[in-house]
Amino acid sequence: MDNQYDWSKHQFQQVEKKIITDQDVEKFKKTKILGELLTFLQSLIQSIQHKKISQTADNQKFQHIQQLFQQLEQLLLKVPPIQQSMRYGNKAFRDWLDQIGPIVDDYLKNQLPQNLQNAAVELRSYLLDSFGNKQRIDYGTGHEFQFFLFLFSLFRLGIYTEQDYEGIVRLAFYRYINFARKVQMTYMLEPAGSHGVWGLDDYQFLPFVFGAAELIQNEDGILPDCIIKDNIIKNYKAEYMFFQCIDFINNVKKGPFHEHSPILHSLTNLTGWEKVCSGLLKMFQGEVLFKHPVIKHTYFGTIVEFK
Repeated sequence: MDNQYDWSKHQFQQVEKKIITDQDVEKFKKTKILGELLTFLQSLIQSIQHKKISQTADNQKFQHIQQLFQQLEQLLLKVPPIQQSMRYGNKAFRDWLDQIGPIVDDYLKNQLPQNLQNAAVELRSYLLDSFGNKQRIDYGTGHEFQFFLFLFSLFRLGIYTEQDYEGIVRLAFYRYINFARKVQMTYMLEPAGSHGVWGLDDYQFLPFVFGAAELIQNEDGILPDCIIKDNIIKNYKAEYMFFQCIDFINNVKKGPFHEHSPILHSLTNLTGWEKVCSGLLKMFQGEVLFKHPVIKHTYFGTIVEFK
């Protein structure tokens, strides 16, 4: 489907999981939608290169999604964690997830124009699956990817356009990441499919990719070896997502950085942020897009098609 496709006459349907076996992963690698997803991601990366967060242009198109997260945050306060013997996996998370449905439905009703209201049947699943797994009370890069697919779907539908790339990253995706961290810490969600110290991060991936892009040719002279310097992290975390990510890790993990985050620490050996960004992008494909335990949870429908 090209950009001229008339989605108002489209037959939307309930999404479902299509990747069951390793062979399905190989099929996914050959789908047209994968190429579109990577092109979309690359466009988002280019839109924020060497640009500080404070330089983000205001964009009224993201009012609805900002309001969505405000309402979800209010619900967090109404569903506090319960007292339990286990430190991780607070069962109140299940109650919170049970209650977000009406909030999500109202948001989609306001976000979608009248002629695209039927698209909610597909979009809803991506949003609801963006915050973690109800049964396992965990969260990982697969859930983050569902939100990315949600944003991609809005782009395909024409809700967002090429002029909105920067806003998609800064006003929608970053807002989601900051909220997802609150959910993780409120209910002490288990890391889903964690590689332990040999993973990039227990919970997120794309914020590091976007964060590295922001630092390409940055005006502050910050090099990759600065990611372990406390004064740089403190002074620049408000301007660069990469340092927000590092700051979050430092707040939740104890011990030397090179011991609890060796993969991130290894990035200090690279000479420039272009190499960091391209390396992380390649790693994202291997560790998320083409990793069966992660990608098997992905939903496909008629917007994100498996063919």
